[in-house]
Amino acid sequence: MAPLALRPTARIDPIPVAWGGLVASIGLMAGSGRDWPLRLAAAALTFGVGGFLAGVRADARRPLHALAAGVAAYVIHACFVVIARVIDALGGPDAPAFLPGSGRDAVIAAAWALAAALVGGLLAHAWLTPAGRSGR
Repeated sequence: MAPLALRPTARIDPIPVAWGGLVASIGLMAGSGRDWPLRLAAAALTFGVGGFLAGVRADARRPLHALAAGVAAYVIHACFVVIARVIDALGGPDAPAFLPGSGRDAVIAAAWALAAALVGGLLAHAWLTPAGRSGR
């Protein structure tokens, strides 16, 4: 009887992406309305942790799962802003801006956040890959 060969699948598992994205979106929500350095610090911390969690939960392609979690964080944040705008229209508190600051600031912040998620995924990959295997 031949040993079972575990081969990584080509698809992205939505569960690690959702968990990592949920954690990373907390940084977007907490950083909205804050000044630039605090917003970047919150994004770096939460996207790094979210990318790490997505990588730890994924069976393979941990860095790719971490980046997908970063993208999912922006989707979750967009849903939060839409709900907040509905509440604002009904007389509740003011809704946060989806992309605070200029377009250039938003691109820089997104690149910074996604880089932090990738670092988290790479850390998870390095931590969980057995010695002598590339983990692909």
